[in-house]
Amino acid sequence: MTCMLAILALCMLPYAEPLFAAQSAAQKQNAQKQAGARKRAAQSAPTAATANAAVPVPDVYAQGPFTEKELVRFIESMPLFLAWARASKAKAHPMVNAAGKPDFAYTPEAAAKAEELGWEPKRFFCLLGKAAAALYLVEEGTDRIQALQALPPDMPTVTETEMALVRKHLASLLRAGAGGPPPTLAR
Repeated sequence: MTCMLAILALCMLPYAEPLFAAQSAAQKQNAQKQAGARKRAAQSAPTAATANAAVPVPDVYAQGPFTEKELVRFIESMPLFLAWARASKAKAHPMVNAAGKPDFAYTPEAAAKAEELGWEPKRFFCLLGKAAAALYLVEEGTDRIQALQALPPDMPTVTETEMALVRKHLASLLRAGAGGPPPTLAR
């Protein structure tokens, strides 16, 4: 449960949409019901039409895997971004794009803050979504998720290398997501 709270702190900005679309208990009980629930979840997940002032940015996740150097830099930037986001009530959240694939939406102000922190906004929000997805998988257990085939429709794919990096930097990532002081990172 601690991990899940940290995941929410990492990506849930004030008044933003849920981190990943909710899953029903039926998905966990019956494989046949899972398919229907996924279809319903995809239909109810945030879309470009319901992004509520956040601008959908096509194909945020159509980038290469993140590196350890990028993750360390992201962890250092995250507390600053979260403090700003809470104060400004900026919006940034995962969504399902028109093609039914995971994507991300954020306000122009959030993009400007990412740039101020030295990031190309699309890359920063790619790391935000993928790091949150990796934390979700750590919390739920990747084997359990794969067996259920019940990933939320707005959740990006995370590579094994990215998963290993998130596990390696888990404590620092959780501290950064909680808005704590910049952690001392293992490099």
